[in-house]
Amino acid sequence: MFNALSRQLFVIWALVALACVGMGVLLLVAWRQTGSVQVAHARQALSADCAAVVSRYRGASPAARASSPSNGLLDVVLQLVLQDASGVEGGAWQSGRGFTAYAYPTYEGSGDKTDVPEAESGNIVTTASVAVGSRREQSYVRQGERETVLITACPLDTTRAVWTMTRLARAPGRSSSLLAAGIGLPFALALASAIGLVAIMRRWRRKLDAVEDALTRSSGVPALPRTGSPEVDRLADAVVAYASRLDASHREAEALSTELRRHERLVGLGRMTATVAHEIRNPIATMRLAAENALAAPAVSDEQRAPLTMVLAQVRKLDDLVESLLGMVQPIRLRLEDTAIEAWVASIERATWKEVGPVTVERRYAPDLHWAIDREQLSRAVENLLRNAFQHAADVAMAVVHDGHTLRITVTNAGPSLDPEIEERLFEPFVSGRVDGNGLGLALVREIAEGHGGHARYERDDGVHAFSLEIPWRRS
Repeated sequence: MFNALSRQLFVIWALVALACVGMGVLLLVAWRQTGSVQVAHARQALSADCAAVVSRYRGASPAARASSPSNGLLDVVLQLVLQDASGVEGGAWQSGRGFTAYAYPTYEGSGDKTDVPEAESGNIVTTASVAVGSRREQSYVRQGERETVLITACPLDTTRAVWTMTRLARAPGRSSSLLAAGIGLPFALALASAIGLVAIMRRWRRKLDAVEDALTRSSGVPALPRTGSPEVDRLADAVVAYASRLDASHREAEALSTELRRHERLVGLGRMTATVAHEIRNPIATMRLAAENALAAPAVSDEQRAPLTMVLAQVRKLDDLVESLLGMVQPIRLRLEDTAIEAWVASIERATWKEVGPVTVERRYAPDLHWAIDREQLSRAVENLLRNAFQHAADVAMAVVHDGHTLRITVTNAGPSLDPEIEERLFEPFVSGRVDGNGLGLALVREIAEGHGGHARYERDDGVHAFSLEIPWRRS
């Protein structure tokens, strides 16, 4: 697939290699064209020099040409024209007489050069004779290994021609070396880049194999090795972070699954409890009525009154247990009423005094404070807290505080510390710190508080246990 990193890198390298090949071809073409341009420029210069000699000679006055030997005048004209043409030599050739004039004013050797180059004399004669015969300028080019010879001949009259010649040094060794270096460098770069890419890919493959092996061998959060490559290490860190989150999610899902199964068991137990509570409610009411009637009879003796009182207390306890069970398994339906808090607190204080004993009440609210509550349900919750506190200590206090939009009822008592496991689940059903406790009282307290839109809280500070009900303000 083209999405593979190796294929993408190969395509990039192929493009680089093609660019290098194209650069080499362009260098070769440019090198060849440079030689052609030099030859063209040299031919143009020779043609201009040759035409200048003919023009100046023909422009001389007839008297000058008549008073001076023709060949002497040509020598002068050649010297004048070619003195600014570096590396150019020239002369005149006449049919039947041969070379009649010669000049090389820019000759760099020792002395003056006055003889026509013997090696090129045949080519000069041929070019000049063709120019005389055709009455047009003629050129000759011979490319050798070390130099290129260029000859241009211009007809002077029907028997004579003027010629110019130059040599272009090719310096094949140096130019070829430069060309080879210019072409070889891109190819060397392409080869080096290919070797480098292969080495990089192999190194990355080893690092990825190490990471893959660590992932394969790991059953939990993997411990991936550091590769030294920032990109791979960053990816490995992201994988480890994701694996950590996934592992935490699995643990949380397992905990939720366990909690869900426990709640399902509690739901089943609640249904069964509701059924049992309904079944025994009527017999309990019958026993309670019978015990109360027996105690109210005028003929009951003191010996009979004591066991009847004990039976009635146990029946009431059973009745409270049934009510708590039904309160847990049935949804709480509140009847909010505008309630005078002072009167409501006083009623709880009296009921507590009558049932379990005196309680110290701290009042921090306005005497005329009214609050929307279900008096019966909230009284039941507070009485459960007070009853629970008196079961652990004789000194129990209650504080009722109005704090902005919250009514806070707190019951405190001193006592030993609770088991941490029980403390975390204190408001859950069937969780109790007492051996004879049923674990329904505090669970019912939480249900009533949440039914009012509030919360039930537990805190322990320096051996003092504090249970609080926080009831927000609501319209009745």
